[in-house]
Amino acid sequence: MSKEKRKILLVDDNPVAQKMTEKVFLNDGYQVFLAWGKDECLRKAKAERPDAILMDIIFPDGDGREFVEQLKQDPDTRDIPIVFATNIIDLKEDKGDLRIAIGDGSYRAFAKPLHYPKLLSVVRKEINRSKN
Repeated sequence: MSKEKRKILLVDDNPVAQKMTEKVFLNDGYQVFLAWGKDECLRKAKAERPDAILMDIIFPDGDGREFVEQLKQDPDTRDIPIVFATNIIDLKEDKGDLRIAIGDGSYRAFAKPLHYPKLLSVVRKEINRSKN
């Protein structure tokens, strides 16, 4: 009996960053879904019900913080853990424990370029925490 793959939605408008991150998660056994902006993020989150969402903050069609507010208002997507990966955080400040507050929530955040081993660990922990 095979274990069901964890699902992650990667939301980034940078195709190079998205492909690199996709490869890391595929190699770690995830089923990966990609989105490039707000509408696609909201649609895929609702349709695919990922175990976690990793998203940038700055997009041509909106702000990732707005996406989170919309995801958290929908009963189908409100419990999906979200982790941010962004250029708005200085890499020197990123010690792996940064958080971004949005509404009533606080979300883990990482500076780009990403430290993938730490990111994988945090995503795993966020998924496990949400399942309990």
